Amino acid sequence: MLSFRFLPAAFILSVLAACSPDGSGRPVAANSPTASAAPDTVALRQAGQQFRVHYNSPVDLDSTGFYYLPVSVVPLEKAGRSKLFSSGSYDGYENGSGNIEGTCYNVLFFQKDTGQQRALLPHGRFVLTEIDAASKPDARWPYLFYSLIKADTNRDGTQDAADASALFVSDRSGQQLHQLTPDGTQLGSRYILPRTSLPRTSLLLVEVRPDTDRNGQFTHADGPYWLRFDLRNLRTPPVRQPDLALTEALNQQMLRRQSRLK
Repeated sequence: MLSFRFLPAAFILSVLAACSPDGSGRPVAANSPTASAAPDTVALRQAGQQFRVHYNSPVDLDSTGFYYLPVSVVPLEKAGRSKLFSSGSYDGYENGSGNIEGTCYNVLFFQKDTGQQRALLPHGRFVLTEIDAASKPDARWPYLFYSLIKADTNRDGTQDAADASALFVSDRSGQQLHQLTPDGTQLGSRYILPRTSLPRTSLLLVEVRPDTDRNGQFTHADGPYWLRFDLRNLRTPPVRQPDLALTEALNQQMLRRQSRLK
Protein backbone atom coordinates (compact mmCIF):
# COMPACT_ATOMS: atom_id res chain seq x y z
CA MET A 1 0.00 0.00 0.00
CA LEU A 2 1.29 3.40 -0.93
CA SER A 3 0.33 6.13 1.46
CA PHE A 4 1.37 9.67 2.09
CA ARG A 5 0.63 12.00 4.99
CA PHE A 6 -0.64 15.54 4.85
CA LEU A 7 1.21 17.72 7.32
CA PRO A 8 -1.39 20.08 8.79
CA ALA A 9 -0.74 23.70 8.08
CA ALA A 10 -2.66 24.16 5.27
CA PHE A 11 -13.47 24.61 2.57
CA ILE A 12 -19.30 23.08 2.35
CA LEU A 13 -20.75 24.12 -1.01
CA SER A 14 -21.28 20.43 -1.71
CA VAL A 15 -19.39 17.34 -0.73
CA LEU A 16 -19.49 16.30 -4.35
CA ALA A 17 -18.59 19.64 -5.96
CA ALA A 18 -15.38 20.55 -7.75
CA CYS A 19 -14.77 24.21 -8.51
CA SER A 20 -12.26 26.58 -10.04
CA PRO A 21 -9.79 28.66 -7.97
CA ASP A 22 -12.14 31.66 -7.87
CA GLY A 23 -15.10 29.52 -6.78
CA SER A 24 -17.13 30.25 -9.91
CA GLY A 25 -16.86 26.81 -11.48
CA ARG A 26 -14.96 28.09 -14.52
CA PRO A 27 -11.41 29.29 -15.07
CA VAL A 28 -10.58 32.99 -14.84
CA ALA A 29 -7.80 34.51 -16.91
CA ALA A 30 -5.07 36.36 -15.05
CA ASN A 31 -5.92 39.58 -16.93
CA SER A 32 -9.68 39.20 -16.50
CA PRO A 33 -11.44 42.23 -14.95
CA THR A 34 -13.17 39.83 -12.56
CA ALA A 35 -9.88 38.37 -11.32
CA SER A 36 -9.52 41.09 -8.66
CA ALA A 37 -11.26 44.19 -7.38
CA ALA A 38 -9.93 47.71 -7.98
CA PRO A 39 -6.74 48.07 -5.88
CA ASP A 40 -6.37 50.51 -3.02
CA THR A 41 -3.34 52.50 -4.17
CA VAL A 42 -2.45 53.64 -0.65
CA ALA A 43 -2.54 50.08 0.65
CA LEU A 44 -0.49 48.89 -2.32
CA ARG A 45 2.16 51.55 -1.65
CA GLN A 46 2.32 50.55 2.01
CA ALA A 47 2.64 46.87 1.08
CA GLY A 48 5.49 47.71 -1.29
CA GLN A 49 7.34 49.39 1.58
CA GLN A 50 7.02 46.33 3.82
CA PHE A 51 7.13 43.23 1.59
CA ARG A 52 8.69 41.82 -1.57
CA VAL A 53 8.17 38.83 -3.89
CA HIS A 54 10.51 35.87 -3.43
CA TYR A 55 11.09 33.22 -6.12
CA ASN A 56 12.05 29.94 -4.45
CA SER A 57 14.26 27.19 -5.85
CA PRO A 58 13.04 25.44 -9.03
CA VAL A 59 11.60 21.92 -8.84
CA ASP A 60 12.05 19.56 -11.79
CA LEU A 61 8.94 17.63 -12.80
CA ASP A 62 10.75 14.46 -13.96
CA SER A 63 10.21 13.72 -17.66
CA THR A 64 7.26 16.04 -18.27
CA GLY A 65 9.26 18.86 -19.83
CA PHE A 66 8.25 21.29 -17.08
CA TYR A 67 9.62 22.69 -13.86
CA TYR A 68 8.01 25.00 -11.34
CA LEU A 69 8.94 27.83 -8.97
CA PRO A 70 6.96 28.44 -5.78
CA VAL A 71 6.34 32.17 -5.33
CA SER A 72 6.10 33.68 -1.86
CA VAL A 73 5.87 36.99 -0.05
CA VAL A 74 8.56 37.89 2.50
CA PRO A 75 8.79 40.88 4.84
CA LEU A 76 11.61 43.35 4.13
CA GLU A 77 12.69 43.65 7.73
CA LYS A 78 13.20 39.97 8.51
CA ALA A 79 13.01 37.04 6.15
CA GLY A 80 12.92 33.43 7.22
CA ARG A 81 11.78 29.92 6.45
CA SER A 82 8.07 29.39 6.18
CA LYS A 83 6.43 27.73 9.17
CA LEU A 84 3.34 27.03 7.06
CA PHE A 85 4.61 25.34 3.89
CA SER A 86 5.39 21.65 4.19
CA SER A 87 5.85 19.00 1.55
CA GLY A 88 7.92 15.86 1.66
CA SER A 89 8.10 15.89 -2.14
CA TYR A 90 9.68 19.33 -2.31
CA ASP A 91 13.43 19.04 -2.90
CA GLY A 92 15.40 20.02 0.18
CA TYR A 93 12.34 20.20 2.43
CA GLU A 94 12.68 17.57 5.12
CA ASN A 95 11.53 17.29 8.72
CA GLY A 96 9.74 20.64 8.58
CA SER A 97 12.74 22.69 7.40
CA GLY A 98 13.35 23.63 3.79
CA ASN A 99 13.88 26.34 1.23
CA ILE A 100 10.45 27.96 1.00
CA GLU A 101 10.75 31.46 2.38
CA GLY A 102 7.81 33.54 3.56
CA THR A 103 4.22 32.71 2.62
CA CYS A 104 3.71 30.83 -0.65
CA TYR A 105 0.83 32.32 -2.67
CA ASN A 106 1.39 31.11 -6.26
CA VAL A 107 3.40 28.73 -8.42
CA LEU A 108 5.05 29.48 -11.78
CA PHE A 109 5.40 26.72 -14.39
CA PHE A 110 8.07 26.85 -17.10
CA GLN A 111 8.48 24.66 -20.16
CA LYS A 112 12.08 23.45 -20.39
CA ASP A 113 12.45 23.58 -24.18
CA THR A 114 10.67 26.84 -25.00
CA GLY A 115 10.74 28.77 -21.71
CA GLN A 116 6.98 29.27 -21.97
CA GLN A 117 5.64 30.31 -18.57
CA ARG A 118 2.32 30.38 -16.74
CA ALA A 119 1.04 31.04 -13.23
CA LEU A 120 -1.00 28.38 -11.47
CA LEU A 121 -3.44 30.89 -9.90
CA PRO A 122 -4.93 34.05 -11.46
CA HIS A 123 -4.69 35.95 -8.14
CA GLY A 124 -2.76 36.03 -4.88
CA ARG A 125 -5.57 35.54 -2.37
CA PHE A 126 -4.78 31.93 -1.44
CA VAL A 127 -1.99 30.43 0.67
CA LEU A 128 -0.33 27.26 -0.61
CA THR A 129 0.68 25.01 2.26
CA GLU A 130 1.72 21.92 0.30
CA ILE A 131 2.77 20.93 -3.22
CA ASP A 132 2.79 17.17 -3.73
CA ALA A 133 4.64 16.35 -6.94
CA ALA A 134 5.05 12.60 -6.36
CA SER A 135 3.84 10.43 -9.24
CA LYS A 136 0.65 8.52 -8.52
CA PRO A 137 0.28 4.86 -9.60
CA ASP A 138 -2.12 3.48 -12.19
CA ALA A 139 -3.42 6.90 -13.18
CA ARG A 140 -4.52 7.89 -16.66
CA TRP A 141 -2.33 10.96 -16.37
CA PRO A 142 -0.08 12.11 -13.54
CA TYR A 143 -1.11 14.86 -11.16
CA LEU A 144 0.14 17.58 -8.89
CA PHE A 145 -1.75 18.04 -5.64
CA TYR A 146 -1.93 21.32 -3.71
CA SER A 147 -3.20 22.10 -0.23
CA LEU A 148 -4.62 25.62 -0.17
CA ILE A 149 -6.04 27.97 2.42
CA LYS A 150 -8.56 30.02 0.49
CA ALA A 151 -9.61 32.56 3.13
CA ASP A 152 -9.38 33.68 6.74
CA THR A 153 -12.38 31.57 7.66
CA ASN A 154 -12.12 32.07 11.43
CA ARG A 155 -11.65 35.85 10.96
CA ASP A 156 -8.64 36.21 13.21
CA GLY A 157 -6.72 38.35 10.72
CA THR A 158 -4.44 35.62 9.32
CA GLN A 159 -4.62 32.71 6.89
CA ASP A 160 -3.08 29.82 8.80
CA ALA A 161 -3.50 26.23 9.94
CA ALA A 162 -6.57 27.12 12.01
CA ASP A 163 -8.57 28.04 8.88
CA ALA A 164 -10.42 25.81 6.44
CA SER A 165 -8.25 24.21 3.76
CA ALA A 166 -8.92 22.51 0.43
CA LEU A 167 -7.21 19.97 -1.80
CA PHE A 168 -6.66 21.02 -5.42
CA VAL A 169 -5.25 19.06 -8.36
CA SER A 170 -3.72 19.97 -11.73
CA ASP A 171 -1.82 18.18 -14.46
CA ARG A 172 1.97 18.30 -14.31
CA SER A 173 2.16 21.40 -16.49
CA GLY A 174 0.08 23.41 -14.01
CA GLN A 175 -3.10 23.29 -16.11
CA GLN A 176 -6.60 21.86 -15.55
CA LEU A 177 -6.57 23.10 -11.95
CA HIS A 178 -9.69 22.27 -9.96
CA GLN A 179 -10.78 21.79 -6.37
CA LEU A 180 -11.37 18.30 -4.97
CA THR A 181 -12.55 18.77 -1.38
CA PRO A 182 -15.47 20.97 -0.32
CA ASP A 183 -15.37 24.47 1.11
CA GLY A 184 -15.97 24.73 4.85
CA THR A 185 -13.77 21.73 5.70
CA GLN A 186 -10.20 21.24 6.86
CA LEU A 187 -7.85 18.70 5.32
CA GLY A 188 -6.59 15.75 7.29
CA SER A 189 -4.77 12.62 6.14
CA ARG A 190 -4.52 11.28 2.59
CA TYR A 191 -3.92 7.72 1.41
CA ILE A 192 -3.62 5.95 -1.91
CA LEU A 193 -4.94 2.38 -1.96
CA PRO A 194 -4.29 0.12 -4.96
CA ARG A 195 -7.23 -1.98 -6.15
CA THR A 196 -6.80 -5.71 -6.52
CA SER A 197 -9.47 -6.28 -9.18
CA LEU A 198 -9.20 -5.42 -12.87
CA PRO A 199 -8.82 -2.77 -14.09
CA ARG A 200 -6.22 -2.20 -11.36
CA THR A 201 -6.69 1.48 -10.72
CA SER A 202 -5.95 3.18 -7.44
CA LEU A 203 -8.18 4.99 -4.99
CA LEU A 204 -7.42 8.28 -3.27
CA LEU A 205 -8.88 8.62 0.24
CA VAL A 206 -8.95 12.11 1.76
CA GLU A 207 -9.95 12.90 5.34
CA VAL A 208 -11.86 16.16 5.82
CA ARG A 209 -13.16 17.78 9.00
CA PRO A 210 -16.31 19.93 8.69
CA ASP A 211 -17.14 22.81 11.00
CA THR A 212 -20.25 21.03 12.27
CA ASP A 213 -21.08 23.51 15.04
CA ARG A 214 -20.42 26.48 12.72
CA ASN A 215 -18.29 28.37 15.21
CA GLY A 216 -15.48 29.08 12.75
CA GLN A 217 -13.13 26.62 14.44
CA PHE A 218 -12.04 23.07 13.67
CA THR A 219 -11.75 21.08 16.88
CA HIS A 220 -12.01 17.51 18.15
CA ALA A 221 -15.75 18.09 18.52
CA ASP A 222 -16.04 18.37 14.71
CA GLY A 223 -15.91 14.75 13.63
CA PRO A 224 -14.12 14.06 10.30
CA TYR A 225 -15.23 11.81 7.45
CA TRP A 226 -13.51 10.43 4.34
CA LEU A 227 -13.91 11.14 0.63
CA ARG A 228 -13.09 8.43 -1.91
CA PHE A 229 -11.75 9.48 -5.33
CA ASP A 230 -11.07 7.32 -8.38
CA LEU A 231 -7.61 8.18 -9.73
CA ARG A 232 -8.69 7.18 -13.23
CA ASN A 233 -10.75 10.36 -13.39
CA LEU A 234 -10.56 12.98 -10.67
CA ARG A 235 -13.36 14.93 -12.36
CA THR A 236 -15.76 12.24 -11.13
CA PRO A 237 -17.46 13.39 -7.90
CA PRO A 238 -16.09 11.70 -4.78
CA VAL A 239 -18.03 9.29 -2.59
CA ARG A 240 -18.45 10.05 1.09
CA GLN A 241 -17.42 7.24 3.42
CA PRO A 242 -19.29 6.27 5.45
CA ASP A 243 -22.40 7.53 3.67
CA LEU A 244 -24.99 9.60 5.52
CA ALA A 245 -27.29 6.65 6.29
CA LEU A 246 -24.50 4.56 7.81
CA THR A 247 -23.16 7.63 9.62
CA GLU A 248 -26.52 8.15 11.33
CA ALA A 249 -26.86 4.45 12.19
CA LEU A 250 -23.41 4.44 13.80
CA ASN A 251 -24.23 7.61 15.71
CA GLN A 252 -27.38 5.99 17.12
CA GLN A 253 -25.33 2.92 18.10
CA MET A 254 -22.90 5.17 19.93
CA LEU A 255 -25.68 6.99 21.80
CA ARG A 256 -27.32 3.75 22.92
CA ARG A 257 -23.98 2.25 23.93
CA GLN A 258 -22.90 5.24 26.00
CA SER A 259 -26.31 5.71 27.62
CA ARG A 260 -26.14 2.11 28.93
CA LEU A 261 -22.68 2.69 30.37
CA LYS A 262 -23.84 5.49 32.68
